[in-house]
Amino acid sequence: MDKLFQIESLDEFQTVAQEVLSNLYCSRQKPQKIPIDDESINLAKKEFLAILSECNFDSSEIEEYVSSKGWPEDRVRLFLSFLKSNKSEVLVAAFNHYNSNFCETVVDFNWCTKMILGTSDLKTLKTPLLQLTFSTLNKSGKINKSMYEIDKDMLSKMINTLENIK
Repeated sequence: MDKLFQIESLDEFQTVAQEVLSNLYCSRQKPQKIPIDDESINLAKKEFLAILSECNFDSSEIEEYVSSKGWPEDRVRLFLSFLKSNKSEVLVAAFNHYNSNFCETVVDFNWCTKMILGTSDLKTLKTPLLQLTFSTLNKSGKINKSMYEIDKDMLSKMINTLENIK
């Protein structure tokens, strides 16, 4: 984290601080111009994760810890404001990372209903479908997307099964 707070340009510091906070548990998705090397960013992420763990995710303890390190005051305030604005995302990322160590974890889902039409000389068929799309996170941090199409009978069975869980 020392290298992060030693970046001279305030704009570059903002870019790196946002990179660290928005991608704590994974590497960068899009290449962007960052003034320090990937190794330093990964080290800053590890150090920040250690700070989070040590402070039990308590924002006031994190603020005290970061303020006591002797880093430039304007950078500390900016970093803490980024942390406050991204607090829920950081907590969700930590929660998903922890859960994905044990099994695949659903991180996002989407659903839609469809009506499939089929015609023949004798009759017209209308078949309702529910389409579920899941994004899951595994141990290695890889996100997998799965899509399921469920017909009316299967949906009814799923609902009954879920209702009977005790």
